[in-house]
Amino acid sequence: MTQTYQILTFHFNQEDIFETLYLKVKPIVLKTARQYYISLWDMNDWEQEGRLILHLLLDKLPELALEENKLFRFFKTKFTNHINDVLRKQQSLKRKFNQMPYEEVSDTAHAIKDKDKLDTPDKVAFQHIYDQLKQILSQEELTQLELIFAGKTFKGKKKLLNKMKSHFSDFMP
Repeated sequence: MTQTYQILTFHFNQEDIFETLYLKVKPIVLKTARQYYISLWDMNDWEQEGRLILHLLLDKLPELALEENKLFRFFKTKFTNHINDVLRKQQSLKRKFNQMPYEEVSDTAHAIKDKDKLDTPDKVAFQHIYDQLKQILSQEELTQLELIFAGKTFKGKKKLLNKMKSHFSDFMP
């Protein structure tokens, strides 16, 4: 029973020492929290990270508990490096799909415009203009127009394009 009491007393003293040390480095945590923004973190998260870094630092270098100046320097360096790592991770996550909600391509394919294809309203307008041109143009000009649509070249293409320009101005970039 007395051994358990000694262990509990020793453990309490360690916690008390740790809290005292944390209160000394807490201004560093608060200043860093004002300098940097980490999304979804509130002040409790900053303090929790500060305690975690202090604990890791004291586990690795327990002699820092006796040397305040050294503790401040080591803690500030380790804590700001840790925050920079968190910020780098946050930024890398932004570059991934993590920041964008996932959407099935088949659900949104209608919204993706293909540069070589017309959408339905444009198709209807194009067909209407083409039907009008069938009545206006000669058979030779219609054949040449079909060659233009097929991407072929021929003599007089530029002249025909200039003639058609006013009819297809809505479809030109």
